[in-house]
Amino acid sequence: MGWTAEQSKILSIIPHFTGAFSFIGSSSIIIMILRDRRKKLSKPYYRLLFAMCVFDIFASVALGLSTWPIPEGSPGVYDPKGTVGTCSAQAFFIQANIASPVYNFMLSVYFLLRVKYGMNENQIGRRAEPIMHVITVIFGLGTSFLCLGLSLFNDSTLWCWVNASPKGCDQSYANNGETDCERGDNAEIYRWAIFFGPLWACIIGCMVIMIIIFMSVRKQENKLKKYQFKPRRESESSNVGDEEFERKKKEEERRRHAQSRQVAWQGLRFVGVFYLTWAFATVNRLLQLVNGGSYFWLMCLHTIFVPMQGFFNFLVYIYPRFKARKRAGVRSHHVGATIRRISI
Repeated sequence: MGWTAEQSKILSIIPHFTGAFSFIGSSSIIIMILRDRRKKLSKPYYRLLFAMCVFDIFASVALGLSTWPIPEGSPGVYDPKGTVGTCSAQAFFIQANIASPVYNFMLSVYFLLRVKYGMNENQIGRRAEPIMHVITVIFGLGTSFLCLGLSLFNDSTLWCWVNASPKGCDQSYANNGETDCERGDNAEIYRWAIFFGPLWACIIGCMVIMIIIFMSVRKQENKLKKYQFKPRRESESSNVGDEEFERKKKEEERRRHAQSRQVAWQGLRFVGVFYLTWAFATVNRLLQLVNGGSYFWLMCLHTIFVPMQGFFNFLVYIYPRFKARKRAGVRSHHVGATIRRISI
């Protein structure tokens, strides 16, 4: 569906602001981690989050540039100022941001290993984390270089990404092997093979992992309740030493359960913003694939939420600290002061 000049202008302007919010959010997480790097960067959770934010920052800048890098004179695009080179550069970092959903999935795996399998930070860091980074970084950068080599990076209306050029040309997969595309032949196949397919594999994978995690937490709760209310048999010893041992054992079980619940809920919050970020974009691309176009309101939601993931991640990251300080009675009349206190 074609847009009016005013609609094209709105779609072009929105990412300038949402991309900036995401850049600030991801940068803030990195700064907060680096402030306490000796402690935090010794843990897989923070290293995974740090790496995800690095990819988010590059994508936030690329998405925030919006239509500016699109080759000048491109039809149906508001205020394009770029060249084929600037378009390819923007698209390279947008495609590389597939690493962000993969890192979301890896964070879910981390939470699974902590909650269900009881692995500590050192065990995860030695056995699982290196594989997580290798898979994610190679896939993110590898698909970007692949697209660059196949000339798949072209004008995609909102910004440069995987698309055929000129837009609307006949791609060979749908035209008996013949094409009149100058660049990006079979871009639709590549879009789903290297981005939306892996994206939704990560979304479904995160959903399955969260279900397993909360089933494990529920099982721990039932076990704790059964243990807590288990009656003492008459034949059992009731000396002070045994009672003290039982008391400490119960306290340790409660502590572990409380920690598991916190980890599980933090994981669910990250998955929640992950879903929120990509839901509208996926529906939008599906409509474009099926109908050849989309709706203006859906395009607006696409341009709002996709560039905002870094900001949403920041809100999730500071939430446990905000909640803890609120419980402790910390108050501030200034948002800036509150954020500074939370980030300590």
